Amino acid sequence: MIDSASDDLLTAIEGPIARITFNRPGSRNAVNAGMLRKMGGFLTAVAGNPKVRCVILTGAGAHFMAGGDVTGFSNVFDMPPEERRQDFIRRVREAEPIFHNLLTMPQPAIASIRGACAGAAVGFASCCDFILACESAFFLIAQVHIGASPDGATTYALPRKIGPAKALEMALLGGRVAAREAHAIGLVNRLVADDALEEETEKLARQICNLPATSARNIKNLYAHSMNNSLQQQLQLEAESMGDCAATTDFIEGVSAFIEKRKAEFNKA
Repeated sequence: MIDSASDDLLTAIEGPIARITFNRPGSRNAVNAGMLRKMGGFLTAVAGNPKVRCVILTGAGAHFMAGGDVTGFSNVFDMPPEERRQDFIRRVREAEPIFHNLLTMPQPAIASIRGACAGAAVGFASCCDFILACESAFFLIAQVHIGASPDGATTYALPRKIGPAKALEMALLGGRVAAREAHAIGLVNRLVADDALEEETEKLARQICNLPATSARNIKNLYAHSMNNSLQQQLQLEAESMGDCAATTDFIEGVSAFIEKRKAEFNKA
């Protein structure tokens, strides 16, 4: 196991699973600049590690994450407006590698949501491939309540999950969306009992890790591009992806197992 010595953000690689835990439970795990830098670097390393098959995002304590640490925003009050503007452009852009990696890295990512998933946390979760939420969880795009606008790739990833109309409603009105509604509108993949969240998250991660690696990677890549590609571009990508899969020993094993009516044994490396 490789572990990061960080009080606010815990990272670990345990076999084929990479874990990120927001670890400021006293502040509902609100993220600060140091946490974002550390998370960006860790995800970049994970994206280039073929031994990692799945990434899990969780929050310590009762909540997933309450977005950015708003208490730190007051230190810019004395800045002239233009300087304040440039400061926040820089802050938001520094976090870009996190969302780019979550959306494009070959490993599927799981957001395991307990309690509050608020502000930019909705973007973090929406950039993941799976969202599991316990029944008491809730989602809230809260930036409008402090005179701000959504960040954290929320306006990119969320409309692609639930459609632009509902995403706009969540951001503009800033209302709380309970886990059951989030599941009904397609934001949450699986709704689980409060005491089963960790177990169900681990079960899904193990299922992902047991998939044929090239197949899982290419499937994520296909769907990552499907909303922006033309039909011809997507058909070409499908052909190339199928070719990549056919060149693997997992493809031979999968087809053989189907013909022989047995369970396939894919490579775990």
